[in-house]
Amino acid sequence: MASSSNLHGGGFVPAGAARSYPDASAHGGGYVPGQRSPPSYPSHSQSSQRSPQQHQPTTPEMDQTSSQPVYQSQTIDGGAPSSPPQPSSTLEKRAWTSAVEAAEVREYNDIPVSKKSVHLKGALHFFDGETKFRFKWPHLYQLPAYQYDTPHSFRHRDSMMRVYTGPVDDRYLSPWDGHLAKLYIQATDGLYDSHGTTTWRRTYIRNVAPWNVRIATWPIDSAIDAESWKDWGIVLLKFIPCSFLLTFFVLGRDTVIVRDHLRFAPFPYKFHGYSKVARNQLENSHSRGSPRAIQPANTSTNRLLRPRYLCFLKQPEDDRMHGVDPMLISTWQTRHHTDQVLNYLFIAYSTEHFSHSLAEDLEALHHIAERAARDAKLPAYWVACSCMPDASEVEDDVYRISDVMRGAEAMVIVVGNPANATYTSTTADLLKQWGRRMWTFPEILLSQRNEVKVYTRSGKLDSPLIVPKKQFAAKVWTTDATVSRQLIDHYDGTLHLSRLELVVLALLCLQARQTTQYLPGDHSYALMGLLRLRPQVDDTDSAFQAFARLSLINDSDLLLERLICTLPKKPNQPWHDMTDAYGSSLWDIYPDCQVAGVGEDDTVIIDGAYATSIRWKAFHRIWNYRRFTWKRWLAWKLLHCASWLVLIGLILMGIGGSTAGAGAASYGYGSYSYAYYDISAATMYVGVGVLMFLLGGVLWLMAPRLLTIILGGKFWNTQAAVFGFEGYMNLATIERSIFGGSFGRLSWSTNGSPLSRHVKNEFGECIGLDPTEDYDVRTLVDQAKQVAPGEQRIFTLIDTYSMTVTLIQAVRPPIALVICGSEGGMKRAVACSYDWTNGTLYRETVIRMPTTTLNRMDRVPKLKFGLRRPVDGVAPRRVNREHLNG
Repeated sequence: MASSSNLHGGGFVPAGAARSYPDASAHGGGYVPGQRSPPSYPSHSQSSQRSPQQHQPTTPEMDQTSSQPVYQSQTIDGGAPSSPPQPSSTLEKRAWTSAVEAAEVREYNDIPVSKKSVHLKGALHFFDGETKFRFKWPHLYQLPAYQYDTPHSFRHRDSMMRVYTGPVDDRYLSPWDGHLAKLYIQATDGLYDSHGTTTWRRTYIRNVAPWNVRIATWPIDSAIDAESWKDWGIVLLKFIPCSFLLTFFVLGRDTVIVRDHLRFAPFPYKFHGYSKVARNQLENSHSRGSPRAIQPANTSTNRLLRPRYLCFLKQPEDDRMHGVDPMLISTWQTRHHTDQVLNYLFIAYSTEHFSHSLAEDLEALHHIAERAARDAKLPAYWVACSCMPDASEVEDDVYRISDVMRGAEAMVIVVGNPANATYTSTTADLLKQWGRRMWTFPEILLSQRNEVKVYTRSGKLDSPLIVPKKQFAAKVWTTDATVSRQLIDHYDGTLHLSRLELVVLALLCLQARQTTQYLPGDHSYALMGLLRLRPQVDDTDSAFQAFARLSLINDSDLLLERLICTLPKKPNQPWHDMTDAYGSSLWDIYPDCQVAGVGEDDTVIIDGAYATSIRWKAFHRIWNYRRFTWKRWLAWKLLHCASWLVLIGLILMGIGGSTAGAGAASYGYGSYSYAYYDISAATMYVGVGVLMFLLGGVLWLMAPRLLTIILGGKFWNTQAAVFGFEGYMNLATIERSIFGGSFGRLSWSTNGSPLSRHVKNEFGECIGLDPTEDYDVRTLVDQAKQVAPGEQRIFTLIDTYSMTVTLIQAVRPPIALVICGSEGGMKRAVACSYDWTNGTLYRETVIRMPTTTLNRMDRVPKLKFGLRRPVDGVAPRRVNREHLNG
């Protein structure tokens, strides 16, 4: 006896009927009733001579679990967090809402976060033992602690047609000249000094502000208590040496290079390959661009206008059991000399209940099916075990069962305990077991009548269970009753789902059901029966590729374009789980790009997106424009003259003192001579010197305020750039490293990433908070300092165009931001890492940026894009001599 397996159909012939066709494959057959055992068929993998691994998705699953502390919310007045007291009156509701908001603010403010500028070690890292030197920028860096264990070399071709060949390492596309460069990531002092666990090179964070600005802001570059004389005294003491140094510098706007016409840095990428399946057939590799290769007739699987085989009742006018004859419809019409339209009954069952390897189960199935057809007054029925006998057609027949279902007059469900079962289940349990199978889900949706009869093996066949179709979700599909009921209503015409909603909800229900995998794309092929156009089944497709091809050929309302803009809630979230970390649905996202094809290795080819490179190796000076004001000009002159006034005042007082000690002066003319004491000149020198000294001293005392006026002010225009570094620093330290001081120009993004936090102030304004004021985020920041390769880390992105800072979480540092869509009044920017070995950009995270960002960003040509990067094997670095040659 053949081994038991879950098969989709076959060519089983009930007892007493003659066989008229050969044996079929494992998903069909030509079983003749009365045989001692059903025929055994070769499996698909045996017939195609492929191993099962070839049908698996090429992208491995990432198994990452992270234990994060649970953030306990504060209670009000001792109330239980799970069920807070609900106010009754309107006044009480307003008071209660205010109390809750105040409690939420206290939750953040109770966590102390330093707002002082932290002084970085900078060039002192030169003395670190792990620091290496090279002649290129950045000069000082650390080698990666881990390296990829792939021994092969790979080839890369950049946008300038330069070819690089080498081993696997972390690289990026330089926006300067487009070449493939080594990736250097600037990290905070704590990460740079720690034992590294990365595959990329690290460097330290540098202060790139001009020296005159650094000197000028040093006295006030710290938190000052306005009521503390000690703090003000320290500021004045700092300003004394700074004032003399500033005498030799020209304060004001420094000459800063304008880069890329003030636009974001370009992303010099070019896709040189082919799609596995292109949206336009001229772009497929086999077409070679010739229009003669376009074959519209072969782009989709042909539909069945009627079944090819049916089980015809013997003496259909009699209600008594006389047996059936499975045969081709054309054969039956020839025998009966008729071309009349045949109505038939669809028999739905599960191979868990009626195994294709047990003749007893198949005979029982046909007995119940014949009884159901005679009760329904129909001359024939269709059942998969006997109506799919052709081995050459069985694969297509499996995915065209939906056409048979649509053409049936009615459908019945047959359930029962298998013949070899050691247990007995009730009809309700058997029906739920039937409903958990994936291939049974479309059968209910496409059934024609408003009720479904359920026949039970060993039950009363003359009184089947009748389940209203609208109640099927509540009684059978209990795990996803809410979602599946919407689909039932849609196909009944009482609820209209959009194209996008239909695909998303149907795929969600299909993925939640069980199936024995025949092909990796089985879920998509089951979904295919619910849609109009169907691509040819490709047994080399992965699950994602099958779904992408299905979406590409159908008008699914830009589903793939929306999908790539979503951010998974968990790192190991599968692609078919389309829940978004921002809580948005796919229909909330409006794409700005187009999927032009389905690529290899679970990728898609997108076109029309906006993109910019992220600069990781160091900050650079940012050109900015501040409006000219007389107040700032006067403060500039006064501060610049302060040291000169003090210096000249001291010189004049010295001259006055020396003049007073010189005594009298005498003059002669002819026989006359005069003598007098020059006391008025000395007094004048001393008086003017004291006045200038006091004036300079007053300006010294005003220096903190004057510096704030000179170096402060709003930026009306800036150089657009995106910087990144590994780790976390507060705003004061970040702004000091880029602009030379903390003047409150940068702000935390209010909702740029899932780690962003915001609060409503007393004026009802939305204010971005330091994310580490949230205990959960602070815990993530601390945990990221000791993560292993392949785990998520903390990175910080600075957008100098919107002057916002965003904290993100990613496995690898993204080297580019690709804007693919809009949602909620902001742009969805996909932060991508780059696998140069196959030229693919992989989604690391998704951030939200202001729509005005597009004013300074350029479009990029076609990109090869993947939703999740495969996990690469790494090992601790053994020998690495790259520092010898830079």
